[in-house]
Amino acid sequence: MSSKYNVLLIGAGGVGTIVAYGIDYVGKSNLSIVVRRDYEKVKDTGYNIDSIDYGTIEGWKPQNIYPSVEAAATPKVVYDYVIITTKNLPDIVKVEDLVEPVITPGVTAVVLMQNGFDLGRPFFAKYPENVIISGVSHIGSHNSNGAIHQTQKDKSFVSYFESPTLSKEVQEAKTKEFISIYSNEKNECNYFENAKWYRYRKLVYNATLNTVCALTGVDTGRLEFSGGLESISIPAMREVIAVAKADGVELPEDVINAVVHSDDGDWFEPSMRVDVKKGNPIELEVILGNLLKVAKELDVETPILTVVYNLLKVVQYRLKEGQGMFTLPEERPISDKFYK
Repeated sequence: MSSKYNVLLIGAGGVGTIVAYGIDYVGKSNLSIVVRRDYEKVKDTGYNIDSIDYGTIEGWKPQNIYPSVEAAATPKVVYDYVIITTKNLPDIVKVEDLVEPVITPGVTAVVLMQNGFDLGRPFFAKYPENVIISGVSHIGSHNSNGAIHQTQKDKSFVSYFESPTLSKEVQEAKTKEFISIYSNEKNECNYFENAKWYRYRKLVYNATLNTVCALTGVDTGRLEFSGGLESISIPAMREVIAVAKADGVELPEDVINAVVHSDDGDWFEPSMRVDVKKGNPIELEVILGNLLKVAKELDVETPILTVVYNLLKVVQYRLKEGQGMFTLPEERPISDKFYK
């Protein structure tokens, strides 16, 4: 019987493939991946990887390649870890439901290497016996039909979302065990004790610059030069900080200044802006929607973030329609709703 960990990674795109390769490089796991868009190509010839961390690798394949989560749910395998590196779009597909076929209660740890805030909550409700791990990845990597080009080093901060039903000791041990199967001399995989603090820190950028650039169609440089940075994004940052404080998280005094200057010298287009440009749905709910739910629970006023969210919901509607996720009737129905 193999003493290796059984690991399944869902979402082997640009980032996910480098995470998977890093795990395979360590060699402590029986690694399986779910590939949807490039399944036939990857199954036949593997990935060609051009990596700033690992160099040039031709035709890499893990132990198993599956076209879907259902196909990966073999009765012979109990997964120790299921790593999710897909986009998190709960208004389209709920991740906690997507992974259900491969989760063993009380055994499988779920690693959410995704953007967003308060991602653990739906998993705690559905899988109260399972450890839910937070992975915040800083990496530049893109996938083009099975060709991976990694331009920025793989640096990640790993912790756990605090479960209301599991002890700190159990969650910490499982998290550090995951780091041991992923961390190697080529990447940087760090244990960061406070997942909530780190994700609030990321929201100061993502909930205010990422969102506003997506809404207005400009990069962060043009947002600054147009005046939108100081009139919209910075006041929105103050709202994020206020929610964090009410939630027991004190962010650094210079966090706004640090976030604003993080793109200095670049006409940088944040990821949400790039998605809108490509016509892809955006991670609106996990980046901004979840934050506003917490703000409401804590009775914190967020007028700017609320307006940005509601405007982006209209954008999301357009993007979903463009992707064929629904169709509208040719003639607009007449509404009998009375407005005043």
